[in-house]
Amino acid sequence: SSSFSFLLFFSSCNMVAAMSQPAPRINSTLLQQRVGMQVTVVGKVKPGFGGGEFVHLEASDGGDIVVNRSQAVQGEYGSEFVEVVGTVNSDRTVTEARFTNFGNDFDLKQYNDLVLLSNGALKHLFQ
Repeated sequence: SSSFSFLLFFSSCNMVAAMSQPAPRINSTLLQQRVGMQVTVVGKVKPGFGGGEFVHLEASDGGDIVVNRSQAVQGEYGSEFVEVVGTVNSDRTVTEARFTNFGNDFDLKQYNDLVLLSNGALKHLFQ
């Protein structure tokens, strides 16, 4: 009984640790550097690509990011701009783990400035 409780506790701690893994904020240019890693991307859902298994986002740097939603546990996106946390695949798609709606009025250019700072000169502040 006590060994079962310990295993349950250990399993819960591992799940919490896995869910709290850092997911650096990136744009489409940085995808290739993060293959196999969990990342955070923010983008604008491209018209005609907003539903189904694959969704195309206009990334903060203007590039295209394809989000694989086949493993998605949440429903359809509910806004024009979304934040997606997921894993970068070798084909530069992102398999979604979760998303957050960011509304219909979001400044991608300012967000891209943050992405560049968090991956460049101020990287130490975001780790």
